[in-house]
Amino acid sequence: MGGAHRNTVLLQLWTAAHMAERLVDEHLQRLGVSDEQFALLSLIGLYGPVTPTALATRMGVPLTTLADAVRRLDARGEIERLPNPEDGRSHLLTLSAAGHARRNAAQPGVVGSVEDVHKHLELPLEEVEAAMDDVRRALQEAVAGLERQPDN
Repeated sequence: MGGAHRNTVLLQLWTAAHMAERLVDEHLQRLGVSDEQFALLSLIGLYGPVTPTALATRMGVPLTTLADAVRRLDARGEIERLPNPEDGRSHLLTLSAAGHARRNAAQPGVVGSVEDVHKHLELPLEEVEAAMDDVRRALQEAVAGLERQPDN
């Protein structure tokens, strides 16, 4: 077990993602707002109406994984499926009134979570967000590259 151990960028992202989820979940629980599929609900609210394929690409998850999570939001009545005017075989996801209500009710918790992180940053928040955007873009391209590789 000798040798130097290095905390790689991917390990840092993985652990940071878990800490961020815990922080937001705690803030939402204090507000009495369900944290179930909250990130997905937020992304649909941010990018919707959006196709499931475009959303899965944005999130870097297989479409089958996304479909299961979307079914859970649908069962809660928090999303609507609209016809896709550009492709009759597809549909668009958007928030329902219940989805908007939960997202709005959670807003103080999300803001509180960001403020909790912001007060501990050594760099300006804008610089951190720009770096995160760059990392997300790089990861999205890396994942897309995996999908283009033939199976071995």
